[in-house]
Amino acid sequence: MTATMPQGAEPIPRSRPPAPLLAGMVVWVAATVLLPAPLAARILLLAPLVMVPRLIPLLPRRRWVGALGGWPSLLAALPLLAAFSLPTGPVAAAFALPWLVVAFVGTAAAIAHGLSRLPSILQARQLPALGTDVALGFWGVAASFAIIDRLGLDTGFSPVIVLLTATHFHFAGFGLLGLASLLAASRPWLRLSVLGLIVGIPITAAGFVLTSDPINAIGALVVGSSGIGVAIALLTGRTRGTGGWVSKAAGIALLVGMPMGMAWSLAILTSQTFLDLDTMIRTHGVLNAMAVLIAVASYPASDDSMLLRSSERPRP
Repeated sequence: MTATMPQGAEPIPRSRPPAPLLAGMVVWVAATVLLPAPLAARILLLAPLVMVPRLIPLLPRRRWVGALGGWPSLLAALPLLAAFSLPTGPVAAAFALPWLVVAFVGTAAAIAHGLSRLPSILQARQLPALGTDVALGFWGVAASFAIIDRLGLDTGFSPVIVLLTATHFHFAGFGLLGLASLLAASRPWLRLSVLGLIVGIPITAAGFVLTSDPINAIGALVVGSSGIGVAIALLTGRTRGTGGWVSKAAGIALLVGMPMGMAWSLAILTSQTFLDLDTMIRTHGVLNAMAVLIAVASYPASDDSMLLRSSERPRP
């Protein structure tokens, strides 16, 4: 007997992962084994090698940015392997420059797009479009902190904080906000999470810069709550097949990782004992990075992407 498909049902499309995604993952796995770099640096490299090249083609087109998706951004990321293999200094920073250049292209395109859409882009229904622009802006911030880390500049903060800031802006700033903006195109209730990430990520950074535990805790609560919203969207998505299960796994990881960040900041604020920084990197950091990575990697290049692009077209 042969199984028949119910009337009206559509077959689940079987699509192969994009070649740049597979190539970036292979390179990252090899780098994890061979690179003499700390765990935070290895987590960071997941973003430029795998997550960013995959996410760019999913986002609505911005001037110059569309051409950077896939192979071009992956090629710009490859010198980062040398940058994190060398001692800090001008030579290591030079290898990180290609990544800074492509990130600044994205940031410049986002600024140009946002300014050209003022004031309409500030409306609630345009939050997904605004989130896309801000995510591209955060990409530039992330690459800048990567350069600062490789230069070994004395910022007044420990090197690990600088490196974690670069990681935070790559995964939360660009990855999670970009993903939330895509999901919000078909889920209006998720616009609040987009707004929370837009506001909360700079607040968290300000808390570190100002060495203010209360500001840092506020930022962590806003970002964490927004991340939980994204997790719920992933868990309740209707994607069928393997992609649906992978998205749900990403949602579960966010549901665990985000509250950990919130609890850690509150514990510091109230002088309570919680996990140390190294343990947080190995748990909260890994969970959130992997959640964003697999959610982006398994994201279907259709529905929400097209809906977000069409919603950005000016209304007559």
